[in-house]
Amino acid sequence: MGYPFLLKSLQRLILLIGLCQAYTSESNQEKAVRDLLIRLIPDVYSSFEITVDPTIFNDDQISFKILKTSENSTVKITGNSGVAAAWGVHHYLRNFCNCHISWDGDQLKLPEILPNASVELRSADRYRYYQNVCTFGYSSAWWNWSRWEREIDWMALQGINLPLAFIGQEAIFKRVFNNLGLSDAELEEFFVGPAFLPWGRMGNIRGWGGPLSDSWHIRTVKLQHKILNRMRSFGMKPVLPAFAGFVPRNISRFSGSSLFYV
Repeated sequence: MGYPFLLKSLQRLILLIGLCQAYTSESNQEKAVRDLLIRLIPDVYSSFEITVDPTIFNDDQISFKILKTSENSTVKITGNSGVAAAWGVHHYLRNFCNCHISWDGDQLKLPEILPNASVELRSADRYRYYQNVCTFGYSSAWWNWSRWEREIDWMALQGINLPLAFIGQEAIFKRVFNNLGLSDAELEEFFVGPAFLPWGRMGNIRGWGGPLSDSWHIRTVKLQHKILNRMRSFGMKPVLPAFAGFVPRNISRFSGSSLFYV
């Protein structure tokens, strides 16, 4: 069993892990949406009743129902997932309360008496995909957990259920390359700096703006765990990275007769 086989096995393993979906119970998804409401509208969150029921429309679309009547002060929102229920929350706040939620700021002055509503809505598609690989260099390279928490809340409110989750992959690759025999010094010539990670991951550049410190690897792995746990708590299916086939130049000294373009 040679190193090319190990690299190919790594590629398949990471892809398999990326396809795996951790199941989140309906009660935990309901809690995730209630917690979002506490963060978003702490003074009136208790006026919303959240239910996750995967059977409400018996299909794979992202679906929700909203019901608010004069006889009841509670806004009842039922979604077929946590994401769907959060999307229903945003629909009600935007379309019935004239609220606005964005990346840069919010307008969340709700009326004293919450408006009546009766809405049923289904998405056109089963999945709503979000972000691209370059976003993790252009926008989010330096985000901490509080910024990611707000971003994931925004995703849920927009009905996004298939987001990219690309944080921390260099720590895994470092571990694998070290196990193959490459030194930290050799990897410092390979990994690019945080703002250039998308282009390093696509094989366009190597070493530019680096190296990545051990503290960076530790922090990003911990951050990725939080990100994945929160995404999955809403019922999202995070898209994880696979091995793209780009390796450090010095991998050739372990490859025997295999051919690498470096």
